[in-house]
Order: sequence, then structure tokens, then C-alpha cells
Amino acid sequence: MIETIKFICKKCVLGLIYHSNLSRMNLKLIRFIFLAVLSLLVANLSAQKFVKDDYRAEIGLNGGGSFYIGDANSTLFANIRPSGSGYFRYKFNPRLALRTELSYATVAATGINDNSVWIGDICGEFNFFDLEQNPYKRFSKTYSPYIFTGLCMMTDVYNGQLKTFLPELGLTFGLGFKVKLNDKWNFNAQWSNRLMFVDNLEGYSNIKNSNGTDKLNNPYGLNGSNMFNNDFLSTFTIGISYNIWQRNCDCGKHKF
Repeated sequence: MIETIKFICKKCVLGLIYHSNLSRMNLKLIRFIFLAVLSLLVANLSAQKFVKDDYRAEIGLNGGGSFYIGDANSTLFANIRPSGSGYFRYKFNPRLALRTELSYATVAATGINDNSVWIGDICGEFNFFDLEQNPYKRFSKTYSPYIFTGLCMMTDVYNGQLKTFLPELGLTFGLGFKVKLNDKWNFNAQWSNRLMFVDNLEGYSNIKNSNGTDKLNNPYGLNGSNMFNNDFLSTFTIGISYNIWQRNCDCGKHKF
């Protein structure tokens, strides 16, 4: 009986020693894993560069196509012609910007001669996300859809049978999508629409009424009296831009 008790006690002591060693091993393993993970986190944070959108403006080029809606055409994306533009964008903050753009487009439709026009736009833009490279800002993104609206001026429209370089006014509106490629370069795709205050983009067509008047240009004699009879020019483009005018550092606002 005494031998049995001694044997049981010996087993218990050996078991306690074994589990004690195992616990120490587990603690060492847990400690090692914790320190390894902590070291990786510290190394990652120290290597991570604080980057934000610190440029006030950008210049860029767009290219794509254009189509016209008016007396000679009522179908979207019909008679597409090449279009291009250059633009300057001033960024007030990651959400709001002001853009000026000079575009080249063509008014084209069946029965009329192609009419190339120049367009100047000035638009206010609104980004749906904070467009900046800021890993510490919750709602910041390196991409954002955006909308815009403003005014446009268009030259080379018709005054009677002759082209005129005097600009005609219109409303500009549309939507787009921006992506920051890196600290300097950006990509954008946009669909711009110009609703003109006139009905003379297509000029005079080759299709005549019986009395010799133009059948397609202002066919109902409503030119200047009905805004819904005005002409409409649309462009859809993609392009790239380059950031300029670096902002002063506001590093004091970002202490962690």
C-alpha cells in the first residue's frame, strides 16, 4: 500500500514538473509569437510613408468622341466623331475643384456637312469621396466618381449661312470618374454635355423644303423662343493629368 502511494506521488510530481515545463515552453512560444508580430507591425508602420494629396492643381489632356443632338439627329451616340481637350483643374480641397477646359469637337449628322467647333468650359466639380492618398483618413480614397456643372462658350457656329467666331453660350453638366495613379499622375473618364442657348450648330443642310428653306435647321421657326428646341453637344473622353503647385506642409496637424 505504501509502495502504491509512493508510486502515485511520484507520478504526480513528475506530471507537475512536465506540465510546468510545458507551460513554460508555451509561455515562451506565446511570448516569441507576440514579439514577432509586434516587431512586424512596428517595422510596417515605420516603413509606411505618410502620403496625402498635397498639390493644389493639375493639368491634363483628354481624348475620345463627340455626338450631336438637334434638328438633324435625335439618337444618342449616333455619328460619333473624334474629340479632344486640354484642361486645368484647381483643387480647393479633396472634394471640391474648379476646372477650365478647351475642347475640339464636331457636329455631324446625316444630311448635313460636318461642322468642327471649339468649346470653352468652366465648371465646378464635386467628388463623392475625399480624393487623396491618406491612409489615416477614414473616408479618403484614391478614386472617386464626380459630378460637375457650369457654363460653356462655343465658336464656329452658324449665323445664317455663314460661320461666325463670335461665341454662343450654353450650360455644361456631366459626370466622371477619377483615379490617383501615384503622387503625380491621375486618370479620369468623363461624359460632358452642353445644352446650347441656340439652335444653329448644324448650319444649313442639303435637305430643303419646297420653298427652298432649310428643312433641318430650326424646322418649326422656334429658334430663340423655345429652349427645348436648342442644340445639344456631348463628348465622352478619357485622359491623364499631372499634379502641380505643391501645398505648404501642414505636418503639425498630423501627430499620432
